[in-house]
Amino acid sequence: MFLTSVKQLYNYVDKIVVGIDSDYKTWSGNPFEIPDSFFQEVKAFDIRNIIEFYFDTFYIPSLTPMECESRERNMVLKKLGKGWKLQLDVDEYIFDFKKTSKYLNKYWYLNIFPTVTPICLRGELITLFKELSDGYLYIESNERFPFITNQKINTNTRRNDNIRNHFSNIKVIHQSWARNEDQIHFKIKNWGHRDDFDTEEYFQFWRSLDSINHINFKNIHPIEPTVWKELKFMSSKSIDEFIERFAINNKQNLNNISVKKIIKDFIKKIIRKK
Repeated sequence: MFLTSVKQLYNYVDKIVVGIDSDYKTWSGNPFEIPDSFFQEVKAFDIRNIIEFYFDTFYIPSLTPMECESRERNMVLKKLGKGWKLQLDVDEYIFDFKKTSKYLNKYWYLNIFPTVTPICLRGELITLFKELSDGYLYIESNERFPFITNQKINTNTRRNDNIRNHFSNIKVIHQSWARNEDQIHFKIKNWGHRDDFDTEEYFQFWRSLDSINHINFKNIHPIEPTVWKELKFMSSKSIDEFIERFAINNKQNLNNISVKKIIKDFIKKIIRKK
């Protein structure tokens, strides 16, 4: 999944930082493995030498999984330095990133004095829910999520509610649930939302879905049901084919940033301080 994600944007970014726990532990403290072949494959792919593996202690026993997640994301943010910082998970794919890159470069000046022009950009998730033998079940939910910032710290995971949030309308394909059964079981036992719902019951529901019966289920999000109103199906032989077909039918139509509103926010903040 990492290379599927990275190759969408590789030619248009300056630096890629990959956070990996130095003890190979999840945010829940469970062990995981990464084969040496993965690092070799990434090294062979990285002809520009811009991918950095950042090893550190990201699991803290006294913190909840969500707190560990927020902490790691902020540590990686600092590693990325100044400029537009995109925080993507390895299963998130921005198709037609050339257009997104042009959009971000248009607002390059927001990174000159980011304390004066703080902003968080939100995109729209297209959730891949299940991989089938002949395609994918997916969800178009208008689910908005923050993932781009000019700041060095977030308040919670990728969020920063203390600054202006702008809906950019950048669409991001999220291969969240489209994995094999072992991977899904591992995911829901170890991610930041582990304690938010009955993971085993939901896992059994996920297992039961196919390209025919999926139309019988509505409002299926495990935490906020109405966020995922319905499932759709698209035939495709691989994830690359799905991304390509989806991109053809869904262009990136990006919303302009209101710089005036950002400046007004800063002036109001100064006035309040006085």
